[in-house]
Amino acid sequence: MAFCAFAKEGGDNAYTSLDNKFIVKYMPDATDLQVKVYLYGLFLCGSGSDFTLSSMAEVLKTDEESVKEAFAYWQDYDLVQILSKDDEPFYVEYLPVRASSGKPKKIKYEKYADFNTELQRKLQKVGKPLPYNEAVKYMRFLEENDIQPMAFLLIAEYCINKQGEGVSAYYIFNKAKKYIQNGWTTYDLVERALAGYNAHEKEVSLLFSALSLSRKADDADYAVYQKWLDQGFDKGGILAAAKHLKKGTLQSLALVIEELAEKAKFTATDVKNYLSEREELANLTFRVAKKLGVKVSNPAPFIDEYIRKWKEYSFEDESILDAALFCLRTGKTDFASLDDFLEKLFTDGILSLEAVSSLLKEKNADLKLFSKIQDLCGIPRKSEAGLSLLHVWRGWNFSDEMILEGAKRAAGTASPIPYINKILAGWKENGVFSVAAIPETVPAAQKPTFVNPAVEAVNAKADRENFYAARRAKAERIAERYLQKAMGNEEFASVSAEITRMQLQLAKAEMYGDANLPTLQAQETALKKRKQEILKEMGLTEAHIIPQYACKKCNDTGFLQSGKACDCYKA
Repeated sequence: MAFCAFAKEGGDNAYTSLDNKFIVKYMPDATDLQVKVYLYGLFLCGSGSDFTLSSMAEVLKTDEESVKEAFAYWQDYDLVQILSKDDEPFYVEYLPVRASSGKPKKIKYEKYADFNTELQRKLQKVGKPLPYNEAVKYMRFLEENDIQPMAFLLIAEYCINKQGEGVSAYYIFNKAKKYIQNGWTTYDLVERALAGYNAHEKEVSLLFSALSLSRKADDADYAVYQKWLDQGFDKGGILAAAKHLKKGTLQSLALVIEELAEKAKFTATDVKNYLSEREELANLTFRVAKKLGVKVSNPAPFIDEYIRKWKEYSFEDESILDAALFCLRTGKTDFASLDDFLEKLFTDGILSLEAVSSLLKEKNADLKLFSKIQDLCGIPRKSEAGLSLLHVWRGWNFSDEMILEGAKRAAGTASPIPYINKILAGWKENGVFSVAAIPETVPAAQKPTFVNPAVEAVNAKADRENFYAARRAKAERIAERYLQKAMGNEEFASVSAEITRMQLQLAKAEMYGDANLPTLQAQETALKKRKQEILKEMGLTEAHIIPQYACKKCNDTGFLQSGKACDCYKA
């Protein structure tokens, strides 16, 4: 069904009939499109064909909005009546031309001669002509809305400056309607409303340039800029923050501005100094995190809680980084542990680069010695008590060589560290301070005539467990060292984390029969391949980061998969 029809009194025509009154009285003042729309609609009224608004727009090579405006023009002359509401399909009823009681609402061009001349001049600046039918739209807007022509011209000028050659009458009308709704209809009121925007046009333009934003500023951008000024920032301070970002959006700049406001940094100098210092602290935070083997996405909380304090304590960056590496070697891989260590140094007055370096050199030597003891005795991890005993043993005048000799004799025992301490205490008591002075044999203790079988079985079980524990710990310790080295590579750490996440996705996909399973499997294969490539670039293989147990049958657990005891213990 067509969207146009005759009124009941209009009659039914087998052909399209046009009243001469329309030609003489109405057509001369109408635009080409308005005449086309009226005539084609008149044709549709008699055709009875199924035609829509979009179909008419397509035939006339225009858009639906222009067709609606043309019908609205004829409705002003009482030649048609638009019956549809906003939420209904568009429908027009044609009224008889001879019975028309309405009078043509012709606009007197001379009434708006000055307005049209000035508007034409402003549009020509951006290469936009103002044809007569376009000028009619502006004059009709003034006729239908209660706004002073010069006030409307001021709004038009603002829109032209903002949009350039892309400006349209609809853009100007929408802007003007908002001002009319707010009651800004006089020249003074419009000028006052636009003053804030125009005043900051240059500043906001510089801001956008600093952020590498190619779009044009809008009212919301000017409102945000004014808000920052109201907070106490000067123009130079806002621009300095944008230049520091170099590239971004107003939203990302707003986050920086919010932080600056909290720190009461409002001037250009204060902003530059603060952001420069923050960037240095952020870089230090990332470097410390890398030394500790942890990942930091947002450095801000770490800066506020730790980094600033350490800098206030007068620690050099190099000292902080060396301390972080020491913490990693002792298994303390977080900022809180590093903070405890630096707090102790601060309390002891060890602050200068030389003092911290000297202390860490001594502690790293202890770590190296303790690692050798671990290899000999199979101690699973470093402990504060074990490291502190090194100082005690050196205080007894024992060399590293003598301490390691004691470690050899403690290998395989249930508690190696106390056993080493017992051996060294005995040597000290007997004045044995060199390897050459160590007795070749130690008199065996008198074996008791009777040993409780239950006790003997418990001891045998303990010896067996200690043997395997030492083996496993050694293999795992070596693998852990290589893994820590590999995790120092950011790409390796990222790929490893992605593989872990991928395995969870694969498990879900397999469980629920996800169609993406082959794709996920292919992605996992690619990630594993890249992981091997990164290891190869570092001179490592998968075997280096996976514990290589001495016995491949039981993996140094002492038991086979069947549950039977492995024969490697007896061997």
